[in-house]
Amino acid sequence: MNFSSRLSQLGLELPAPIRPLGSYRTVSISGSQMYVSGLGPFENGKPIVGTVGADLSLEAAQRAARLTMLMILSCIEDEYGLDKVDRCSRLTVYVRADASFTQHPQVANGASDLLRELFGADKLPARSALGVHTLPMGIPVEIDSVFELKV
Repeated sequence: MNFSSRLSQLGLELPAPIRPLGSYRTVSISGSQMYVSGLGPFENGKPIVGTVGADLSLEAAQRAARLTMLMILSCIEDEYGLDKVDRCSRLTVYVRADASFTQHPQVANGASDLLRELFGADKLPARSALGVHTLPMGIPVEIDSVFELKV
């Protein structure tokens, strides 16, 4: 499957890829695995900010997770090309939420649902969804991920 074409079929457009904000690579390959550093949601070139449960609703947080996954895919496309990827095997989703918020897995669905649309339900990744007090730039969601390369 050509994932660039699949994105187009789904009506999805990748944002401009973000560059590293420190001493790290955004995307790194080791063996048959592609590791993507923790990234967050951007819209119109600017980070989305806020705390889930206080500033952002569940739906807004799910959208932020989806935008974050689009950023991840954009960085992969920019560095190596999406067509080298077989599937996403692992997600860790960090949700900046107020203390009363407990729907972290539902926020993570914003990213997982996009992966299901792109790769298929049989290739959904394992994942964790964690609540945190702060994230860089005040973003509500950060996702790090592992992808498997085609052999």
